[in-house]
Amino acid sequence: MKLLPKTLFGRLFLLIFGFMLSIIVLVKLISGVLIGDAAGQPLAIYSQAMILFTQEINRLGTADSNRRFAERLQQNTGMILLQNTSEQFDTIPNMPIYKRWEDALSQFSGNEVTMSYQTEQWQELVWLHHQKSPQFSLGLPAVINRNLVKHFFIISVLVTAVLSLFSAYVATYFLSRSLKELAEKARLIGQDIDSIAIKPSGPKEVQDVAIAMNKMRADLEAMNKKQKFLLASISHDLRTPLTRIHIATQLLAPDTKGFIQGINEDIDEMNEVLHRFIELARFNIEETESWQIGDIAIPIREAAEKYQHSGAVIILTLGDTPRIRYKLKALQSYLYNLINNSIKHGAGNITISSQTRGNCVELCVSDQGSGFSMSPKELIAYSDFNVDHNTVNGLGLRIVQLIANMHDADLTLRNKLEGGAEVKLNLKAYIDLG
Repeated sequence: MKLLPKTLFGRLFLLIFGFMLSIIVLVKLISGVLIGDAAGQPLAIYSQAMILFTQEINRLGTADSNRRFAERLQQNTGMILLQNTSEQFDTIPNMPIYKRWEDALSQFSGNEVTMSYQTEQWQELVWLHHQKSPQFSLGLPAVINRNLVKHFFIISVLVTAVLSLFSAYVATYFLSRSLKELAEKARLIGQDIDSIAIKPSGPKEVQDVAIAMNKMRADLEAMNKKQKFLLASISHDLRTPLTRIHIATQLLAPDTKGFIQGINEDIDEMNEVLHRFIELARFNIEETESWQIGDIAIPIREAAEKYQHSGAVIILTLGDTPRIRYKLKALQSYLYNLINNSIKHGAGNITISSQTRGNCVELCVSDQGSGFSMSPKELIAYSDFNVDHNTVNGLGLRIVQLIANMHDADLTLRNKLEGGAEVKLNLKAYIDLG
């Protein structure tokens, strides 16, 4: 099985070529046996008759008449008559018709007549040698030309190869077209569970796969909706008792040890986590959002304006960059998560910059805090959203990963040498092909 071609095209070609080659070999064997056996004995009879006729002419005629007979025979029929010769040529070809001819002639004449074969540049001759007196040799134009048979076989193999290649191409073209469409639809399902259903087409087997994938897509969509509903419901229901606890702590008398303040801080942190859970559960809204094409500086400035009265200092360093293709709500959510994380865990100013890097636009958000609590190796691994992570490093970063993946952008997380966290997003510049 290791020797079989890996592609469908290669296997179809090998199958069709082997089938057609088997037909050629089978036809050759059948024609050799049937035609050889059927023609060998009549040829031997005709050969024996010509030998007897020539022998009688040689016996009754004179040297001059025999010479004229030989000339007329060669001129009119192509046969060559040589008197008083015992010259032998090559053995007869190993072909069924010649072997059957020789065997039948030997049965009729014993050892009186032998056969040999001569190949000339312009023709091929089968020689009948009369061994008894008068000795002579009669050359007959070959019934089957060996070179012609060889060329025919070579041409047949070439034609078979071409026809096999063409047949395999046609077969795989129509089959692979359906498979490519199916693969593309499957890829879309992986990117967006709410993508359109697959329309079954092509061979019956491919249609069955398409129907099964539609069923799988519907099951996954239903399961995904149930999970999102459950997650949102739990998060929402938990916020209600947390709110009551927070109100109850406000009614308590102030304590000197800060227990109430600690409880309130824990409640705020739990509310933040639940908020991220709800945001993650509603991520499909941003996935189905329509794409926009424009300057990335616009959504950056709009996001920064939201924090004007929060006390956070956001410094914008926006270069002249090409247009990109983005989803507004998703990009805003990306910036909000990073800014909120910098406000909560960072210190000092928050810097948002954009610049052109080759055919990409680099969006960078950094702060002056303690940085990420991951090693450089873990940060490199976490930047790759195609890698499964065994640890959870915050729902905010997970949302950042999902949005980067949505935009087919490269994400880079690192800790700056001078302190603070830095997140870079390389977005591909939009190229108008119209």
